[in-house]
Amino acid sequence: MDNFLFGQYLINLRESKSMSQRKLAEIAGVTNSTISRLEADSVKPDPATLAKLATALDVDKALLLTKCGYSEIPEEFVIIARKTGELTEKKRAEAYKVFNETIDRFLQNEDSEED
Repeated sequence: MDNFLFGQYLINLRESKSMSQRKLAEIAGVTNSTISRLEADSVKPDPATLAKLATALDVDKALLLTKCGYSEIPEEFVIIARKTGELTEKKRAEAYKVFNETIDRFLQNEDSEED
C-alpha cells in the first residue's frame, strides 16, 4: 500500500470529496464507527465494504481492493487497465501490443542481467 496505510488513503479520498465520516457512512450504508475504525487502520475492510465505499466515493472498486491487498495487481496497472477501457477497440489493441512487448523486453533484460 504505497507509503501509507489504507486508513490514510481513505481519509484522503473522503476529504477530497468534502465528506465527513458521518456522511460517508450514511452514503455507503455502514456505521460511522466502521469508517472511524477503517481510517484508524484498526480493521481491514472486507471486499463487500470496499464495494460500498467505492460506490459512495465514486472510485473504482478494483483500486480499493488493490489498496487493501486483495489483489496482487499493482495499483498502477489497475489504473492503466481502466484507462484503456476508454479507448476504441483498435487503439486498445495497439496499446496492449506496445505494453506486452515492453514487458517482454524488460523480462528479457532481467534474465540477461542475472546471467
